[in-house]
Amino acid sequence: MNEHTQGPLRLVLVTCDGDDLSDSQALLIDRLGADPRIELAGRVAGAGPQETPGIPLALRAVLSFERLLVRSRILPYDTEPARRLLEGLPRFQPEHGDWQCDLAVALGAGRLPRAGLDRARYGEWAVSYAGASDPTSFAAAPEVRAQPRTEVEITARTAKQPLPVVRRKTGYSPKPGAVLNGAFVAEKTVLFLMHEIRLLAEGRAVAPEATAPMPAPEPPGMSATIAYMADFFRKSVRKLSESLRQRRNRARQFWRIARGEGDIFDFEPANAEDLPARRHLMADPFLFEHKDDVWVFYEATNADGGQGWIEAARLSGAEAGPSEVALKCPYHLSFPCVFSTGDEIYMIPETQESRRLEVWRATGFPSKWTLHATAFEGQYLADSSMFRADDGQWWLLTNLSEHYAFQDHSSELYLFAVDGPDLKSIAPHKDNPVVFGADRARNAGAIIRHQGRLFRPSQNNSFGVYGYGLNLMEILRLDHSGYEERIFRQFTPADKPGSIALHHFSAAGGQYVFDWSGE
Repeated sequence: MNEHTQGPLRLVLVTCDGDDLSDSQALLIDRLGADPRIELAGRVAGAGPQETPGIPLALRAVLSFERLLVRSRILPYDTEPARRLLEGLPRFQPEHGDWQCDLAVALGAGRLPRAGLDRARYGEWAVSYAGASDPTSFAAAPEVRAQPRTEVEITARTAKQPLPVVRRKTGYSPKPGAVLNGAFVAEKTVLFLMHEIRLLAEGRAVAPEATAPMPAPEPPGMSATIAYMADFFRKSVRKLSESLRQRRNRARQFWRIARGEGDIFDFEPANAEDLPARRHLMADPFLFEHKDDVWVFYEATNADGGQGWIEAARLSGAEAGPSEVALKCPYHLSFPCVFSTGDEIYMIPETQESRRLEVWRATGFPSKWTLHATAFEGQYLADSSMFRADDGQWWLLTNLSEHYAFQDHSSELYLFAVDGPDLKSIAPHKDNPVVFGADRARNAGAIIRHQGRLFRPSQNNSFGVYGYGLNLMEILRLDHSGYEERIFRQFTPADKPGSIALHHFSAAGGQYVFDWSGE
C-alpha cells in the first residue's frame, strides 16, 4: 500500500513534441483535470523508444481503408479543451529546473529519461496495448490476433527500478478489425488507468504485480497482412449477412436453454438436456422457487432480432409447462433477475434501452407485475443482480457502461450498497469498478448461496465472442471496504459439444439451467 495522504496527487504528463492528441488521450486529460484528487502540475518532454519498428506500407494502406469503413461507428471526441489545458501547463525539462511531482503519466510512446525519474515520487506509469504503445497499428499482428483478449498493462518505472514492470493488467474482448479494436480498447483503458491513479491519490494503491511486460509484437509482414485482410472481410460479410437475415425475420437462432439436476458442484453442461424451443431465442434463464414449484424466467425474442420480453414456465422434472408472458414493455427486456424478500417477489430486468434501472413487484405471479422503483436515471446498466448478505446489508452488482464512444457492459463490474428493492438509498463502493476484465466482469446470473458460500456467475467474453464461456466466481470478501472474488469453476464451449458459447447460469430447487449457442 502507498501512503499518499497529503493533498492532491501532483501529476506530470509525459509527451512528445509533434504528436497529435488522440481521442483517448484527450479524454484522459479531461478526466484528470476534473478530478479534485489530482493536480495537473505540468508537462515534460519524453524521449521515444530507441527503436520503433515501422509499419509496412501494405498495412498502412489496409488500415487507412478500414478507417473509412468504420468511421461512422466511432464517435469523435472533442480534443480541443484537452489540447488547451495541455498547452497551458508549465513545461519542464527532464534534467533541468527544480520541478518535482508525485507521478508522471506517459501519454504516448515517449518516456522519461533516467534523470526525470528521480523527480517523480512514485515514478512513471505508462499504458501498453498487447506490448505496444499504439493500440491500433500492431493489432493486426498474428500473435495479437491469436490471443483471446486484447491485453492491456499499466507499467511502472522508478529511479530505483528504471526497467518497466507491470502494475496492473486486464483484457478486453477484441472488436472486428484493428481500427475499431484500437479505438475501443484505448477508450476503455482510460477508465482502467483513472481507477489506478485514483487509488494512488487516496493512498490505497495495491502493490504492483512486478512481472515483466509483454514484448512488443513485430509489425506484420505481407503474408500476415493478407491473412488479416481475409479475416476482416470474412467477419464483415458474416455481420452483414446476419443483419440481412434479421430484416427478413430469419435471424439465426442464437441462444437456447438447457437444464440439469443438481447444484453448482454438479453442473456439467454436457449432461444437460435442452428445454423445448418455444421462441426463436430463449436466453438469460433464472430459476425461482415459488410454493413448492420451480419456475424458469427468460428473455424471449422473435426472428427479426427486435425487442425482447420476459417469459416464464413451470418446470416439472425435465419438462417445462406452458410459457407465459411475464413482462413486456415498449423497450427491450432481458436478464430477469427474480428474487423475494418477505412475502414480496421482485424482478430486475435489464432495461438499459430505457436508460435506467427498474424494479418490478409481482402483483399476480408469474404474469402480473407493477413498476416498484427506478434508479440511475440516464445511465446504461446491464445484467443487474440484487441480494441481501447474511448481515442484512443489501447489495447491487451491475455492469454499468461509463463510456463516450463505445457502450460496453462486459469489462467492468460495479458494486453498490442499497436499502433493498425500494432503492431509496444507493451508495457506490469506494473501489468501483470492483472487477475489471472481459473474461470475468459481466454478470451471468443471480448470486448463488451454497453451503455457506457466495458464488457469482460471470461471463467470459473472449475471442470476440459475446458469452464465449462461463465462470463461477466465489466471493471471498464483500463489505464496505473491499470486494474480492476468485474463479471457482470455468466452462468453455469444449464442455458442451456442438456449442460455440455458454453465457448464463442459474441454480435453485435442486436444478440448474444455462443458455448456450451453436452454429
